[in-house]
Amino acid sequence: MKFHLSKLPESKRIQMISEFYDVISCLKNREEIRLFFKDLLTPDEIAMFMRRIEVAVLLLAGYTYEDIVEYLGVGKSKIANVQKTLDKGGQGYKLIMKRLLDLRRKKIDLHKRKTKALYSDFEKLKQRYPLHFLLFNLADQILEKLKDKKPKDKEIALFTPSNKRRL
Repeated sequence: MKFHLSKLPESKRIQMISEFYDVISCLKNREEIRLFFKDLLTPDEIAMFMRRIEVAVLLLAGYTYEDIVEYLGVGKSKIANVQKTLDKGGQGYKLIMKRLLDLRRKKIDLHKRKTKALYSDFEKLKQRYPLHFLLFNLADQILEKLKDKKPKDKEIALFTPSNKRRL
């Protein structure tokens, strides 16, 4: 016998859905969420949910149905179903999009800060131990001179098509 939520009395439906939300909200971190959904859903079901999210993101970004069909390989009925949800407000999709964008920005900012810190530490080492980093320091000086130096007409002439044979 197949289960249908719509066949339950309204109070029972509300209770069941509420308990599901409570289950989800008690998960504390990404690893717990991963373990729970790994047990609850098959990989295909997870992919199905992600596909809906991808469709929503593309719709919110202004892509056409044809673009989405071509890009994701989904049917127009799936796109239409997601569009209906978005037309009703789509607050869940919009919330998750905002949070994902914020998370991506934080990751990018963190990466930039780490890269800058590593570069800064390397520069400090080069200054503290100039002989150990002699080649690096020389290369930096040469690059600085090349940036400041304007090419002379003779140097430019060396690289014109008529002079390639002489090189």
